[in-house]
Amino acid sequence: MRSSRAWLEVTTVTEADTKLVPARLVENDWDRANSALTAKSLGELCYEQALLAKRQRRGRYCVVLSSGVRYEFSARVSIWGWLDIDYNSVERVTVGGRRRAVDAAQFFIDAGEDLELRPATLGNLLHETANTLAADMALLAARRGLDADTLAQLPDEQLQCLLDGHPKAIVNKGRIGWGAWEYARYGTESGAAVRPVWLAVKARLAVHSRSGDWNWQELLAQSLDDGESERLTATCLSLGISWGEYLPLPVHPWQWHRYVRHQYAAMIARGDIRLLGEFGDEYLPQVSLRTLSNLQRPSALHLKLPLTVLNTSCYRGIPGRYMECGPALSEWVQGLCEHDPQMASRGTGVMREVAGIHLPHPHHEQVMGTPYRYRELLGVTWRESARAKCAAGERSLLMASLLQCDEDGRSVVAALIDSSGLEARQWLQQLFEKVVIPLYHLLCRYGVGLVAHAQNLTLIVNDAVVKRVLLKDFQGDLRLAEGNFPERDSLPDSAGRALARLPATHLLHDLYTGHFVTVLRYLSAQLEQEIALPERDFYRLLAGVLRNYQEEARRQWPGMRERFSHFDLFRPDMERVCINRVRLQQGYDDTHERPVPVLGTPLQNPLWLVEQENVDHGLQ
Repeated sequence: MRSSRAWLEVTTVTEADTKLVPARLVENDWDRANSALTAKSLGELCYEQALLAKRQRRGRYCVVLSSGVRYEFSARVSIWGWLDIDYNSVERVTVGGRRRAVDAAQFFIDAGEDLELRPATLGNLLHETANTLAADMALLAARRGLDADTLAQLPDEQLQCLLDGHPKAIVNKGRIGWGAWEYARYGTESGAAVRPVWLAVKARLAVHSRSGDWNWQELLAQSLDDGESERLTATCLSLGISWGEYLPLPVHPWQWHRYVRHQYAAMIARGDIRLLGEFGDEYLPQVSLRTLSNLQRPSALHLKLPLTVLNTSCYRGIPGRYMECGPALSEWVQGLCEHDPQMASRGTGVMREVAGIHLPHPHHEQVMGTPYRYRELLGVTWRESARAKCAAGERSLLMASLLQCDEDGRSVVAALIDSSGLEARQWLQQLFEKVVIPLYHLLCRYGVGLVAHAQNLTLIVNDAVVKRVLLKDFQGDLRLAEGNFPERDSLPDSAGRALARLPATHLLHDLYTGHFVTVLRYLSAQLEQEIALPERDFYRLLAGVLRNYQEEARRQWPGMRERFSHFDLFRPDMERVCINRVRLQQGYDDTHERPVPVLGTPLQNPLWLVEQENVDHGLQ
């Protein structure tokens, strides 16, 4: 059922709707979506050193491909050595002439040899490209007429349906396994409401845990009003189901029809899984696709559900290994936020995972090395809503929203800075204090790394100024540093068993690559272009905030000096982590583990660079 919100009505163009949309408008959107995706792909693949861009003249670059085709474009070179390409400037040049590059699929075909793509890999990449373009077209239509000031004021749940998604993943809405109907019905950009299918599953067969603050009836009440609760109770009574023997499990309707009905047929036949039907509130998909926010009651718990589609390099399931520790781990991190003086002074909080259920597949669990997607088919995590964490006058905003631009190229972050009344450097200093420092402190004090991309961080904003950050997504995106960290001795045993441990140099990249490269790289380039704030000033400001924190933390805990050397953000060079190349090299075959990135040549670290410039100019 489509939401009644007016801004959600203009979403996808179906065959029945084409008469309502001028053909020329659709064609213009098609060209724009293809140009933008081609420019993005060129920029990211050059950054990851899969392609080589040569400078022709000031501001103009060329990528010459083995196919004989070359792509020419205008770009600014960022402090990261990344080409920030003007998508309107990209041209495809062949012996037949020069034309504007408005065919992203053709670009991948042209570059196939240079990218070392096997035919099967290229074919699947073209599949993802077509899907991504379809979603991008829907987003262009949905955002039409909404300027950056309007976007910046939308409720977080609604704004997420209008976001372009991960800027680093070149085909970021590939969703292999879905067709046009699924995109229009369940895609984030559709703005269409989803009502979960509810199951009752035998408790003794499931891996589950919950916070002591919640029982199963209270979790159900987060999705059901009194009338729906009575209807569900009557259904359970008619089927002889009690919540002592069974657990309530919501399932995405697509996942139920596409996978669960057949893959779990034996358990359904035995009565280990009982279908109850669709009940309760409708939900809106967030930008992460599989996390749903309550449309009727935005302060109610979110549902994170498996969706076995291949999207941004991996299948979007829910691993069972974290189900036993999720609530305890969330409470532990929340405790750090409340009692650690560095975290508490910045108001850092957690969107706690209050309960989780995973139902292992009875056959695939017996197969060593089965594709990991078959181990992640059925489960749920209940997570706190950011709306419930907001005080009077506050609102939540996914950090990814800062990068979103309107039709004229004006960004949400620029709109917020203008609205705040602060000078841009003051606004950014507040952002760094409230976001970067808590993440770095968690790493150095506790050896806890959170993959801090912009979809894992929720900003709490008041008067357009960032007041604090909420952390989330601890299932697979939170890891521990190897070594002795007495400060985390209180970590629950269940979490200690489930969480991966990595060397300090690896875990540093949860912050450096996960946040600096994946978020701040685009934010600094956008602000330089939009409000003429030099990137060097952006990173000089960030370096100053980090150094001030280090000085304060060393006074509080003398042992932190050694930690800062282990997790050194100011090294001259940093590893270049390449997420797109791993998909291009590995292809689309099933694996028993999620793919891991590959490395390019080292990056010159902007934080080191600006400090060197300060020394050279006598500024320190």
